Amino acid sequence: MNIHWMSNAPWAATGYGNQTKVFLPRLQNLGHKMSATAFYGLEGAILNMNGINIYPKGYHPYGSDITAANAKMEKADIIISLIDTWVLNAGQMQLYNNRWIPWFPVDSEPLLPAVLDSTKEAYKRIVFSHFAEQMLDQAGLDYYFVPHGIETEKLNPRDRAESRKVLGISEDAYLVGMVAANKGVPSRKAFCEQIAGFKMLKDKHDDAILYLHTYDGRGGQRDAINLEQYIEGIGLKRGKDVIFCDQYQYMLSFGEEYMAHAFSAMDVLMNVSMGEGFGIPIVEAQSCGTPVIVGDWTSMGELCFSGHKIDKLKAAPFYTALGAFQFLPRFEDIGLALIEEYEHPSSREKAREGALAYDADLVAETYWKPVLEDIQTQLEQSETEMKLVKFK
Repeated sequence: MNIHWMSNAPWAATGYGNQTKVFLPRLQNLGHKMSATAFYGLEGAILNMNGINIYPKGYHPYGSDITAANAKMEKADIIISLIDTWVLNAGQMQLYNNRWIPWFPVDSEPLLPAVLDSTKEAYKRIVFSHFAEQMLDQAGLDYYFVPHGIETEKLNPRDRAESRKVLGISEDAYLVGMVAANKGVPSRKAFCEQIAGFKMLKDKHDDAILYLHTYDGRGGQRDAINLEQYIEGIGLKRGKDVIFCDQYQYMLSFGEEYMAHAFSAMDVLMNVSMGEGFGIPIVEAQSCGTPVIVGDWTSMGELCFSGHKIDKLKAAPFYTALGAFQFLPRFEDIGLALIEEYEHPSSREKAREGALAYDADLVAETYWKPVLEDIQTQLEQSETEMKLVKFK
């Protein structure tokens, strides 16, 4: 089958870029002809990557105005988009008789009205969390299920002492980590609540250090929270209590080797967001043997194999501007979970074992292969039926 993919460029240091990098070559290896539109990470020219043409976006910020034309140029059978569907125009995505199949996140409940309006017009739909399955069932939409995947052979447990040296963290410290985008106010990643929860741990156990793999927000770009200002405001010190990743390198992205060391160096990862479509760092951390603390709402709870889940009933429903609910965690509950994890560590072996179910090769073979085969069969049947009608 000839597939045109639409998302971030495979070299982009984003969740969408990560999944594009992971699955473009794997779908190609399944025998499909691949091409892509990169609405982020490429401008002004087509780039060929290992036989895959990567097209830039047009004038629309998410490439909705040009993806169908790029797919037509490639003679694609289908378009698979990996992005929130509410930012796309379903009519534009299906110009030139293109068949649009969004592989899309659901990070609130119920299904966003704008997501329902756009995805119900799609040829087929693919979701990547069991939570999303529940929301589409409620909305009366059919779908396929294909989870996100990670390269577990690269993200594997590393030597703790060596990993601490890479991060410049003492071997004696208790390291709490966060890997999340500081983008938007209020923060969907609940930075303030999670940092305040860490403060509770720090007040009880002074050897605790927080590593934030994110933009510190001092420059004000991306409508980000000024995390340094917030940290100082609640009585924590940057460089002593809280360590940020290198801010220059963060703009350019860190390699997989560094991230494997970063996750391995942590005693626990915090990922108690207001809502997640999936939550790739949750699985990446556990692939490196690190337990996690997550919220038991949207997709997060289903990805916790070792660690703690914050009860949904303890979080406050937050009605978003898009017309659905996410959940605001209480810092006290996060703090108590951190203290419990500090005093009674969860199994690092169980973390790794659970993450292996999301290995990218396994996901490609177990989920992508049969889903794409089914779509191809339906396309072939439709073409046969059209030929028969024309013959008659």
